[in-house]
Amino acid sequence: MNTKVKINIDSTEKILLKRGLDKNGKAQKFMTHEIRRLSDKYVPKRSGPLKNTAVEKPGSIEYVQPYSRRQWYEHKGKGLRGRQWCLRMWSDRGKEIVKSVADMAGGKIK
Repeated sequence: MNTKVKINIDSTEKILLKRGLDKNGKAQKFMTHEIRRLSDKYVPKRSGPLKNTAVEKPGSIEYVQPYSRRQWYEHKGKGLRGRQWCLRMWSDRGKEIVKSVADMAGGKIK
């Protein structure tokens, strides 16, 4: 007596697309938005244009003010606000972001 088993598996691309993990997909956009949202408290602020005019793209966040570069490298900071704000935020809250993206995509974190 022989038993035949047929297994149909979706392609890798289809699986990634279902979970929003394709290039520039929902998960990437969600992660970029979360990084910007959580970095907000770390961005130097006098009156707010630096943090309020940031542009989110699927794989990056651009701070478009003419003085953005100087603030990124030279700002002395006060409290949480200071230079290299996204990197410092990631150091503080990166695991939280990874968990929220995994939850959004239906994954698990080990």
